[in-house]
Amino acid sequence: MSLIDDYQLLEIPTSASEQEAKAAFRRLARRYHPDKNPDTDTTELFQRLQAAYENVSNAIRQSAQVNDWKPFSFTSENTQSSGAKNRYSHVSTATDKEQEAFIKERQRAYDEMKRNNAHQEKTRDDAIKAARNTLNEKRVKALYEEAFKASKNFTAQGYDYSSSHTGDDTKHYQSDTSDIPPYQSFVDEDEIEPKEHPASRPVSQPIRLDAAKAAFRAATYIACFAAGIYSTLYWQSANKTSQFESNESPYVSGLYPQFRVGSGYTLNETRLFSEPDASGTVIQTIPPQSNLQSIKLQGDWLTVRYQGINGWVEAKNIGYGSVQQAMRTGCIGQPGIAPQHGELIGNADGTSRLRILNQLPEHSMLTFESYDGQAPFSIYLYGKQAYAANYIPRGNYRLVLETGSLYHHACNQFLFNDTTKVILDNVDFASTEQSLTLKP
Repeated sequence: MSLIDDYQLLEIPTSASEQEAKAAFRRLARRYHPDKNPDTDTTELFQRLQAAYENVSNAIRQSAQVNDWKPFSFTSENTQSSGAKNRYSHVSTATDKEQEAFIKERQRAYDEMKRNNAHQEKTRDDAIKAARNTLNEKRVKALYEEAFKASKNFTAQGYDYSSSHTGDDTKHYQSDTSDIPPYQSFVDEDEIEPKEHPASRPVSQPIRLDAAKAAFRAATYIACFAAGIYSTLYWQSANKTSQFESNESPYVSGLYPQFRVGSGYTLNETRLFSEPDASGTVIQTIPPQSNLQSIKLQGDWLTVRYQGINGWVEAKNIGYGSVQQAMRTGCIGQPGIAPQHGELIGNADGTSRLRILNQLPEHSMLTFESYDGQAPFSIYLYGKQAYAANYIPRGNYRLVLETGSLYHHACNQFLFNDTTKVILDNVDFASTEQSLTLKP
């Protein structure tokens, strides 16, 4: 995050003093402290507030120190020759210190200039946005006035052509354009003004205006409905084309490159090319579930060896590990993107709170196995990242920790280096807070 983001996170202007920054930090810290939010995990936001306060405080102190420095001026005393420096060594020492102070002053002034430029850029962007909003408002208002003029001859029976050619009617039309009601943002008149009796208001103009409003709203509803249907059909067709026929996770280019070189197997019938080009010469066709030895990864292509022949195959057709391991675990296909930190795998609906201080260097999965007949659920944890779970149902559990590498979505397990151990047995969770430390 930049220094401007830190100021915005603390909700203070860039010209704020150190006391104002301290007051803002204390106010936000009281609001987002984890102990003040038992139902929401605010640990990460609280840590970001602390880091932002430190950055802003340092910037304010450095900016205050800049004002204490005086510009260094070169005089005849500090531009002496080498012989003079030997005779006046104390003058030379003082000159070196002043030059060092001058350099530090220039560096601090340059840092302050960068902060001011960032503030000016933000102000300029805000001004551009405001100008664009004003221009759009003028355009919408002009369209509204044109629509009101066009609705003059629109009645409940249709468009009236009789009053559009005579001179008197033309004068009446021009006089009416000055009586255009003020522009409003699609708010009904009945919601702003009290309802009048139908007999007490003019008949022609309200009927025409109501008919125009009804036609406009109907056209808007139909357009929105058609757009919704079109977008739904479009995304359904896009998802069908992006999924494999085996309903496995889609291939993501560049995903887990460290596991691509080594042992692998074909997911389907794969062509072996003489070069990394789909339009190149095909050496042979490799049947599905055939073991390969990957040599090198280049973009979306793999150099492999199959039955003593080297060639290129597309990486999207190759699975991880050997086919024997895939058949044994049932994890066939692409593994997909790893879950987010703290993502809940399964269903859990409770009020118990658990703070997890994770010191493990690798990714892990903490599984809760209930002794009360409830369905198990798991929490996915990133290495060396703490997490607070606020949704654990009340009951007795056994906590099982699973670590490894390359998590597979379809199988809900790690493919390589998979280790499992019970870390807590018969632990009771109630509507209280508990802590758990995971160590290597």
